[in-house]
Amino acid sequence: MKALDRSKSLVRRRSGVSLIEVVIALAILGFGMLGVAAAQIAALRNADVSRERMAAHSLARQQIENFQAMSATAIEAIRADAGYPNDPLNPIDPDPNDDNVLQYNRSWTITPDTPEDDVYSILVNVSWTGALGPQQIALQAFKSEL
Repeated sequence: MKALDRSKSLVRRRSGVSLIEVVIALAILGFGMLGVAAAQIAALRNADVSRERMAAHSLARQQIENFQAMSATAIEAIRADAGYPNDPLNPIDPDPNDDNVLQYNRSWTITPDTPEDDVYSILVNVSWTGALGPQQIALQAFKSEL
């Protein structure tokens, strides 16, 4: 009978979860949750950087399209302007209605007869200071004078 009581007592002790096992399981879960939180923060920051670059690209593309629609005479007038090569609208806020105070500076270089005669090379630069510090993009296009 004593042997039977002893075996029942061993079974009872082994059938439950000890406090140390619970603490270890919670620690593992905690480290996993920290990893998920870090990944979420990185995703949010990358979304901000992507939004900044998309706005800069849009500003550059918009200016290239404006130049493509201009005549050679209008482009020469811009090259002769005292403010050349800086955009007179600087600093530019692409969306003044949002809470973002990020501003962009746009400039351009127009080179005639490059890469061949009667062709303008147009290089538009957009710079800003954002989540990753100072950033810049450049888009280049060509326009025939004819």
